[in-house]
Amino acid sequence: MSVFNSLREYAQAMERQGKLLRIPDMDQDQFEMTAFSYRLEDRMRTSAPAFLVERTKMNGRWYDTPVICNVLNSFKTVAMCLGVEDLSDDEREMNQVVERELLKHMNEDYRFEQIPPVEVDGAAAPCKEVKLFGDDADLDRFPWIMNNPADGGRFISTGSVIMEDPEIGRNVGTYRLQVKGPQKLGICFTGQNHGAQMMRKAIAQGKKSVPCVVATGLDPITWMMSSTRVGELGDDEFAFSGGFRGEPVELVRAETNALMAPAHAEIVIEGEISTDKEMEGPYGEMLGYIGEPAPNHFMTVKAITHREKPWVYNIWPGIGGAYLTWPWQVGHFARLKRIMPNLVKLHMPPEIPSMVIACINKRLPGEGIEAGLLIMGYRMIGFSKKMIIILDKDVDPTDITRVLHAVTTRWQPWPASLTVRQTFSFMIDPSTQRNALSSKILIDATRQLPAEGGPNVFAEDNRTVMEERAADSFKLVDERWDEYFGG
Repeated sequence: MSVFNSLREYAQAMERQGKLLRIPDMDQDQFEMTAFSYRLEDRMRTSAPAFLVERTKMNGRWYDTPVICNVLNSFKTVAMCLGVEDLSDDEREMNQVVERELLKHMNEDYRFEQIPPVEVDGAAAPCKEVKLFGDDADLDRFPWIMNNPADGGRFISTGSVIMEDPEIGRNVGTYRLQVKGPQKLGICFTGQNHGAQMMRKAIAQGKKSVPCVVATGLDPITWMMSSTRVGELGDDEFAFSGGFRGEPVELVRAETNALMAPAHAEIVIEGEISTDKEMEGPYGEMLGYIGEPAPNHFMTVKAITHREKPWVYNIWPGIGGAYLTWPWQVGHFARLKRIMPNLVKLHMPPEIPSMVIACINKRLPGEGIEAGLLIMGYRMIGFSKKMIIILDKDVDPTDITRVLHAVTTRWQPWPASLTVRQTFSFMIDPSTQRNALSSKILIDATRQLPAEGGPNVFAEDNRTVMEERAADSFKLVDERWDEYFGG
């Protein structure tokens, strides 16, 4: 397996694939980078390249610090992170490859493998090439981006927040970080995330602050582990990253506290998180809507270390799909299959929040509704999804056109639907009253059996007939594909 030790190594690999666009300059005071990201999504979607802006204008100032964006926007890019060498532009094929690769790292207890990180000498760590303390540890040295005109200011959108508790252990999580001053960051912990739980414990113990390190610009797998939940409170995300990488993550000790950060990070920010709160936000969230301002904790910066000529990595939540969380989806598919032997496929479209699509091998009446209820009741998936669609096993859940075709031709709104009036949900869902409660709908778009009110004989699906009775015809076309186009 080819392991990327840094964001830069991964960017170089993307450039070799023709998937990195270098842009001399962009004026983010005019939201040029944001508009460009939307246009990439509109016109190219998963074929869009990553882009690196050499000079960025932000807050009336031109920065020579490069800003890299759109790094993980497809299953192909995730496959590359995992060391897959036989890459394809066919996203459905790459989705299957990614799932197989991720499942290779799951043990018999349905937990992902772990390799503990190792500490290395700071003298050789790239993130220690420049060290800044006191007033020199100034956040304004870097082009942190204001993504949207409605945002409350500039944010560090890719900060991995590292905290430790002597009883719980280490937590590495991605939380939005508002730049509030040269030495001040707002930190948004929400609901039951592990960072919030550690802060509540510190408050209960009467602590005034919690030591913290924020690392940004990490290797892609470590960044993925920071941005999704593959373990429980107390599990070390660096160890999970090591498991997927096949070798340990190298860590280096901070300058002002006992915490450690990835040695190959672009920028590391050290400080203390206050147990007090002040207003933070608003911010354009992952569901594609502006999240409201709210009281949140804040961090006082004590030191900044970084590479010579560091890069800033920025993301636009709601643009480019939630590919970062794919290990989370695949892990929960495997766990659900233990209690749902008829579950064939599970898909949460990266570009469509709050929807989960499942395919089952249906044999008996009622199995579609039953499957949907099991998924809805499985907290780690059900809490964030308010539309659950159940399909037959012949439908590819990654093909949204096929999914909607099945819904509009196999589904009867009555009786093959179930609405739950009130259940636990995403706090940031803009359609709710932000009280963590939402209604949800279960759509059973499997072929309805006569006992369920369906026809005595359900008409055959044209494509399914071809795939089952003339499968060799597709192989023939695939083999001759280039020939058809004069290749």
